[in-house]
Formats: sequence, C-alpha cells, structure tokens
Amino acid sequence: MLADAPIVACLTPWGAGAVSALRLSGSGLPEILARLCQPGRLPPPRHARLVRFRDAGGFFDEGLLLWMPGPRSWTGEDVAELSCHGNPLIVDRLLQACIDAGARMARPGEFSRRAVLNGRMDLCRAEAVLQTLSATSAAGLELARQGREGRISGVAEALRAALADIAADLEAILDYPGEDLLLPDDAAIRARLLAQAAEADRISDTFRAGRLAIQGARVALVGPVNAGKSSLFNALLGRSRALVSPIPGTTRDIVESPLQLPGVQVLLLDTAGLRASGAPATDPIEQAGLDLAAGLIAEADLRLLVWDGSAAPPDLDRYAALGPCLHVRTHADLCAAPPDPAAPDPAPDPATLSVSSRTGAGMEALKMAIQAALVGEEPGGVGLRLASERQRDLFRAAAAAARAAAEALPSGGPAVAAERLYGGLEALDSLTGRETRESVMDRLFEKFCVGK
Repeated sequence: MLADAPIVACLTPWGAGAVSALRLSGSGLPEILARLCQPGRLPPPRHARLVRFRDAGGFFDEGLLLWMPGPRSWTGEDVAELSCHGNPLIVDRLLQACIDAGARMARPGEFSRRAVLNGRMDLCRAEAVLQTLSATSAAGLELARQGREGRISGVAEALRAALADIAADLEAILDYPGEDLLLPDDAAIRARLLAQAAEADRISDTFRAGRLAIQGARVALVGPVNAGKSSLFNALLGRSRALVSPIPGTTRDIVESPLQLPGVQVLLLDTAGLRASGAPATDPIEQAGLDLAAGLIAEADLRLLVWDGSAAPPDLDRYAALGPCLHVRTHADLCAAPPDPAAPDPAPDPATLSVSSRTGAGMEALKMAIQAALVGEEPGGVGLRLASERQRDLFRAAAAAARAAAEALPSGGPAVAAERLYGGLEALDSLTGRETRESVMDRLFEKFCVGK
C-alpha cells in the first residue's frame, strides 16, 4: 500500500451538531476534490472557500473547503479539510463520497504518523499531541503544550549532545594513544558520565507527577468502620454521593466520583471500612466489599487513612503496608482536645490533618495536601515532567548506559566504555524518533483516535 495514499477521517466527534469536519491527506487530492466539490478548482492555500458537495446521487450539502498543499501542512503532504452541516447522515454521505472518489479510511493516529515520517514533528511532539487530547488538568495541558513546542525533545537532544561529546573523547583516546592532545583523563570522563546519568535519572523521575497531571490520580479513603469516610467523601465533593449511616459496615461497594483539584484530577474511592484486626465481616456481602476494596486500595496512587478523632486511634501499623498515605482525623468539631491526653500521638508527622465534614473545617487544607502529595507544589509554574512511559524508560536506559560506561572505564578502558555509551545514544535516538523501529511506531499511534 502506498505510504502517501489519500486517507480521510472525521475531525469532529460523531453525532448531531452545528458543524462537522473531515480531513484528507495524501497524493491525488486535487482530483478527489474536483469530484467532490463545486466549483472544482482549489481555493488559495490556507483560505477557506464555500463549495457544494456532491456524489453519484447529486448535490447533497454545502460547506467550506480549506486547502493546504504540502510540505507546509500538518502531515507534510497535501491536506484538505471539509466542513459540512453536523447531521450524521450528511457526514456519513460526505465520508463515503470521499472514499468513492479514491480515498480510504485513516487508521488511528495515521495523520500524526505521517507527520513524523515526513519530518513535520518528532515522536516526543507526537506524544504531546495525544496528551493534549487526554489531559485531565490545567497542569496536564501545560505539560502537553511544552511537549508540542519541543521541550522534551530539546532536553533529550541536549543530553544526547553531552553523551556524544564524551563518546568522541573516548574515540579520540583510542585513535591517538599516548598522544599529547590535551584529552581529559579517566577521572574527568567518569565524572562527566556520572553527572549525565544523574541528570537522565532526574528527568525520568518526573514521570509519576507528569502521568498524574495528564491521566489523573486514584485516591482511596481507607480506615476502620464508622470512621466518617463516607461523610468525608461527600464533603470533599461538595455533594451527597455516598450513603452515610451510623450503622457499621454501611459501605459495601466501591463508590467513586471525580474531584478536580487545581493541579490534578482525582478519582475519589470510598471503600468498605476495615473492622478490628482479626474480626470477620458481619455478612458475605460486606466481606465481598472488603475483598473488592483491597485490590483497588493497592492500585491507588494515594490513600487517605481516615479515623474518628473523637475515639481511640486505629492500629496504624496495620495500614502502613498499603502504600503512601495521608492521615486524616475526622470530627474535628467534636474534638477540642485529643481524645486521650495520656496516649502518645499516633501520627506526629505533618501529613496528619484534622477535618470536620459537618462544618467544612480543614477541607481546603486537605485538598491542598492531596495535590502536594500527588504532584508536588510548584508556585513558579509547571516544570519539566515526562508523561510518557516510553520516554521514562528511554531516559532510564540512557542513564544506565552512561553509568555502565563510567563503571567500565577503569577496568575495560575507553573501548568498552564507548561501547556501553553507544547504548545510551541509541536510546535517545529512539526517544525522538531519529532511529525508530516500525513496531514502536505501531504501539505509539494505535493509542490515537482516528482523524488525528
């Protein structure tokens, strides 16, 4: 199949609306458009023209034709966009007319893939396009914008240039042994390698925060029965979503609802309360709820360990193995003083917060703490973060290669060190798409929607 064969797809979501749009890209578009549109001549590049659409049955709608000849287009090929009335019957007929005129349906991500193959963007920018469409927060949109503008690509290229300079020094030492060329000694080269490895590790460590900014986070409320988890769940949302009752074990299923924080979208999970250590559930349905909760709690990005501040604290060691937690004491309006002054503070760390679901006291502080625990605090704006697992793995590979080269240099010499280092250069080439296997492209672009 020809790489530049004309393709077509809907740009707008399927369904009724004021206007819908289609995009075409590839060779032979002037002939296809001449069959579709009246008048048949093309408008000036990047200027819209009112046209009438036709197929074998005659004229069926009118709309706008926008013509963008390659290589100055999204894909680097000839591109056209057709806007019509947003009735799905009209859209379907226009799409079929394009196919009858010689185009074929685009595959997921095929427009962006052609843009990469034609040098209009690299893989990091392509991933940023996908992140723009799927971001769940303002911070995520900012990360995606930075990616589209080449920030990740620039960081990768800078790291690659630094490693390439070190590789050149190693090759020079091999080519001119014993020559007085003012080349760096082994200690200086090892220090540079370890510095670049640390930088690559630092970049890869931003992935969690970037992923949460794009995809959102799962936050589970856990703790003993009757701790006020459902009341806290409702208070955080600002509406009644979970059933609240003084009867222990009321929550038997997982109740979930989204909560938008300034830097991250959170999916709150209200889970079944855990009874005292060793105590069985009162009935099979409650036990099923506990079993379901266990798996979701383990997968959560953060847990809010909730207990009744007016009663004795739970056995916190029981919850320590669950993962990262914020400790939350409820019923602050009933607790002017600690419930047992003689007992040691069960959670003296600053992650402990006191709240009142009835009065709202402490709720804003809790929301800020949730955001800080998930994505950190950056008053100066959103810093560099990776939001792609592929990018994280390749930066890690570059770091590992640089560290391996530094370790190999004293015993294996510059030849072995250079060989190790080239693995890192190859990882960075794959990151931007300078050298990328077809299978990598397939995995990346299958995540895109059709038409992008």
